[in-house]
Amino acid sequence: MTRKRGTIVIVHGAWVGGARWRRVANYLIERGHEVFTPTLTGLGERAHLSSPAVNLSMHAQDVANLIKYERLKNVLLVGHSYGGMPISVAPELLPDGVIQSIMFMDAFYPEDGEALNDLVPEPHKPSEPDGYLVPPPRATAVGFNAHLSPEEREAYEAMRLPQSVYCFTEKARLTGARERIPKKTYVLATGYDNVVFTKFAEKLRKRPGWRVEEMPYTHDLQYVAPKEVADMIESALP
Repeated sequence: MTRKRGTIVIVHGAWVGGARWRRVANYLIERGHEVFTPTLTGLGERAHLSSPAVNLSMHAQDVANLIKYERLKNVLLVGHSYGGMPISVAPELLPDGVIQSIMFMDAFYPEDGEALNDLVPEPHKPSEPDGYLVPPPRATAVGFNAHLSPEEREAYEAMRLPQSVYCFTEKARLTGARERIPKKTYVLATGYDNVVFTKFAEKLRKRPGWRVEEMPYTHDLQYVAPKEVADMIESALP
């Protein structure tokens, strides 16, 4: 029987669900790790729970509650893209020491008082003035999904859903719990014109206690290079 070596929670990005990380999770499970890929409220298989009440705080609570009710310890918490927002807030909701390592994988890294919309060139807005849902941008319109074939792109688009604007407009309230995590890693994808996430990597290179790595893939690196991404995640185990 394979010995369980690590407890890993992976938080997906905007407009998708936890299934987007299945390939990476399978590699890690095969290596003996306990892996959770929760779907945030209102997305993926939990799309029926979408409402104007869905916001960053709720998604941080999704992550914290999983860790709490599964009684997880010595956790490696990973966030991809938008997932960097809830994994920044979730440590505020848990006792120090539960999360022993945190990894931002081509992900947003907010400071206290910053919303995701403060960190992008063009803020996300609802499709209708009186609505709350932000439609996903077409994969064909963004270079970081250039690795997808036409068939893969259509399948990818079919699984993406509009997301509450309040996930993008609510400001993160941080008091330092994230920085108290012993092991901290930022992974930058360098296989596309990465104007959004490079600034976080450059900032954290200068911050004590952070390890910054690069991977030569597009933003959806967990899809194009699942084995290599699994290797990178393993390198951040507590």
